[in-house]
Amino acid sequence: MPYTLMKGLVWVLLAVLLGIVVGWLLRSVAAKRQVERARAANLGTADRDELERLRQRVANLEPIVADRDRLRSELDDARGDDSPATAPVPAQSVATVPVAPGAPENPPTTMHDAPETMHDAETFDLGAAAAAIGKPIVADDLTVVEGIGPKIAELCHGIGITTWSDLAETEVSLLRTMLNDAGQRFKAHDPSSWPQQAALLAVGAWDDFAALAERLDGGRPVG
Repeated sequence: MPYTLMKGLVWVLLAVLLGIVVGWLLRSVAAKRQVERARAANLGTADRDELERLRQRVANLEPIVADRDRLRSELDDARGDDSPATAPVPAQSVATVPVAPGAPENPPTTMHDAPETMHDAETFDLGAAAAAIGKPIVADDLTVVEGIGPKIAELCHGIGITTWSDLAETEVSLLRTMLNDAGQRFKAHDPSSWPQQAALLAVGAWDDFAALAERLDGGRPVG
């Protein structure tokens, strides 16, 4: 009788212990799943926030691109043909490019003041450009313009400004809007001289460009 009682007690203890172990394991698995769900939910929220931020940025840039396309269309209509934007532009269809203080005496301040035929990228004398500017350059590299770095060049490409001629024909107000929409770190940049610099580069006026660049600091007139 005592043996049977002891044996029953042992089985009861084993069953209780087994129940505790199984319960602990189930609780651990459930807790792990809850943690994974919470992490997935947090990641999903972060992804949605990032996606919404990118959508908002695209929405802000779309009107800028639309305005630029409209201006190009008006220029094409004024020329009366479908020639590219780098072709000769009539004086009445081009806005004046702002002139920075201390610039060379007679730089082309509007695209119609430039020679009748704009340079193609393949016709640039890059050897003469390197000699005048003091470093090798690549045709239509926007970072050659004083005040434009790689990040701002990417912003310009994003709204369709990919060549010096494109930049020379772009309104300063449009450039300011682009910088403001890109965030606080870009708002401090001054694009007022960028079209003028680009106009000089686009016609291969390397010496005039170098003289102007020496009078600028980050795109701003010095002094």
